[in-house]
Amino acid sequence: MSRATRLRAWVAVGLALAGGTVAGLAGCHGQIGAETGRPPPDASPPPGEGALPGPAAPRFACDPAAAPADLPLPRLSRTELESTYRAAVARALPADAEAIWTAVAATFAQYPVDRRTPAPGDLKGGYSRGDQAIEQTQVDASYAVATAIARELTGSSDRLGRLLGGCATDASTSNDRTCLEAFVRGWGARVMRYALPEDDLAYFADIGGATPVDAAAVSDVIATILASPRTLYRVESGTGSDGALAPLGAYELAARLSYQFWQAPPDDELWAAAESGALLTASGYAAALDRVLAAPQLARSLDDFVTEWLRLDELPSLEALRDDPVYRAFAGSPLPTDATRQAMLDDVRTSLRQTVAEGRSVRDFFTDTRSYTSDAYLASVYQVAPWLGAGAQPVFPSANRAGLLGRAALLAAGTAATRPIHRGYLIRNALLCEQVGAPPPNAATKPPAPTAALTTREAVTQLTSGGSCGACHDTLINPQGFVLEGFDALGRERIEERLFDADGNVTSTRAVDTTATVLIDGHTFVARSTAELARLIDASRLFPSCLARHYFRFSQRRPESPAGDGCLLAALETAARADAPLSEVLKANGDDPLFKTRRFR
Repeated sequence: MSRATRLRAWVAVGLALAGGTVAGLAGCHGQIGAETGRPPPDASPPPGEGALPGPAAPRFACDPAAAPADLPLPRLSRTELESTYRAAVARALPADAEAIWTAVAATFAQYPVDRRTPAPGDLKGGYSRGDQAIEQTQVDASYAVATAIARELTGSSDRLGRLLGGCATDASTSNDRTCLEAFVRGWGARVMRYALPEDDLAYFADIGGATPVDAAAVSDVIATILASPRTLYRVESGTGSDGALAPLGAYELAARLSYQFWQAPPDDELWAAAESGALLTASGYAAALDRVLAAPQLARSLDDFVTEWLRLDELPSLEALRDDPVYRAFAGSPLPTDATRQAMLDDVRTSLRQTVAEGRSVRDFFTDTRSYTSDAYLASVYQVAPWLGAGAQPVFPSANRAGLLGRAALLAAGTAATRPIHRGYLIRNALLCEQVGAPPPNAATKPPAPTAALTTREAVTQLTSGGSCGACHDTLINPQGFVLEGFDALGRERIEERLFDADGNVTSTRAVDTTATVLIDGHTFVARSTAELARLIDASRLFPSCLARHYFRFSQRRPESPAGDGCLLAALETAARADAPLSEVLKANGDDPLFKTRRFR
C-alpha cells in the first residue's frame, strides 16, 4: 500500500470512529413553558398601567443523583479545526505561517460548514458546535488539507531545515531517525494534544521509512498527524477509574478548557501546566480557568455564541434591493451598504465582549445603551458620533432605544418593510426561551408587507389573525413585534410609517401604533414602547435564565435535558439571575465538577 493510500484510509477510519449524528426531535405545539411545568397563561385582566411582572420562578433545579449525557468523541467544529490547523502551521514555521495558510486556504474552504442543530421543539436556536455528523466530504477535505499543509511545510530545503534543524540537511544519515522522532515528539504532540508514548512515537516515525528526513517522507508524517483522529477529535480516555466517571488526564483537561472557551488548542502556558501536572491541582486548575476566561482568545467564542444565539447572521444584505424603487425611496440617500450590515453585527458582539471585559452582568448586557460602532451610517441611525475604539462609548440619546432591543442588528430587515413576526418570534424564542409551535404546512413563507393602503401592522394582522395562525400570532408572536414598530427596517426610530406605490412614490403617511398586549411569564401586560417592553422583560428575569439555557447548548454542544443536566443549568442560571459578572456565568461551566471528568456509562 502506498503512503498516500494508507494516509487516506487512516483519515477515513479515524473520521468514522464517531460517525453518529445528533438527531432532531419533534417540535412542541405552542405550549409556553411546558417543559418546566409552568401553568398556562391566566385569564385574569391585565395589571394596571405601569405594573411590572415579578421575577419568574427559576427554570432549573439540581438533582445530584442525575447522570448528565456526554458526547462520546467530540468532533472539532469547523472553527476549531481551522484554529488547530493554523496553530500547527504557526508552531512548525512561525515566520511563514501566514503565507502557508494563504496557500492552503482555498483547500480548507472545501471543508463543509457545520449545520446548526436546534433543540427538540425549537424551530431555531441551534448551534453549529453541536453538529457531530461525519460525511464523506469531510473525509476528503481533511485529507486534502492535511496533505496541502504538509507539502507547504516541506516544500523547500530551507523550510525543511527550519522545520527539523541541521540534521535534515547535514551529510550524516545516522541521526535522521532521531531527528524525525524529536520533531514528532515536540510538534506532533502539540498538534494531537497528548504526550506520545513510545509505541505511538514509533508508529508515526515508521511512516518516514528508510529516508526519514527526506522531504516526501516528512510530508507523509506531517499529513498523517494532521489527519489523525487525535487531531480531528477531542479524544478523552480518562485516567485510573473503572467506574462510570473517570478523571481527565492533564492534557485532556487542557484541551477541554481551550476548546470550550477559545475554540482553539492549548497555548504554551496551558500546555506547560498540563506537562508539569499543575493543572491537576486545585490551585493550578483555578488559576488556569481564570486565565482562560481573561484571555483575548475568549472573544472568538463569545462572538460565535451571540451570533448564533440571537441569529444575527439571519440579517439579510442591505444592498440586495438597492435597485428597487420602493427600497430606494424608503432608505433615502446615502443607501446603506453591507459594511453597515457587518457593523450592526459587530455592535452586538462588542456589547457582549465589553460586558464580560468590564465585569458586568447579563442584565447589563440586556440594558446596555452604548454604541460600539465606527460605521458612520450606523452611527447616524443611532444618532451618535462614531466610536473609534478608545475612550467612552457614546450613549443612545433616545430613551426608547432600550438596550439590546434597540440595536439595529435585531431590527433591520434588508427591505423597505419591517418584520414584526421575525422580531416577535426572536424575542419569544431567543430572549425568553418560550417555544412556539411550528406553522401549519400551508403557511405563507413570504413576510407580510405594507401596501399603498395598509401599514405593516395592518398587513400582518390581516394575514395572521384568527384561524390556525391566530392561536400563536395573536398572543405569542405579533404583539412584541408590534411594540418594536417604533423602529423602521433599518433600525431608525420613527413615529410615522410612509406607504409607497410600486414606483416608490409616497401614497400616505400613517402614525405608527406601538401599543400591544404582551405575554410575559404567563401574564399579560400592556406595552406602549420598546422601553416599556424592555422593562417588562428585565423585571421578569427570564432573559438571564434564557441566556443560561442557550450558553449550555453552545458550550455542551447539545440540547439540554432539564432533569439530567439540571445541576449545571441551575448553576448557570443562578449566576446569571444574581447579576454576577457574566464571566462568572461562563466560569460555572469550568467549575462544574463533571467538567474534569469523562462519563463512560
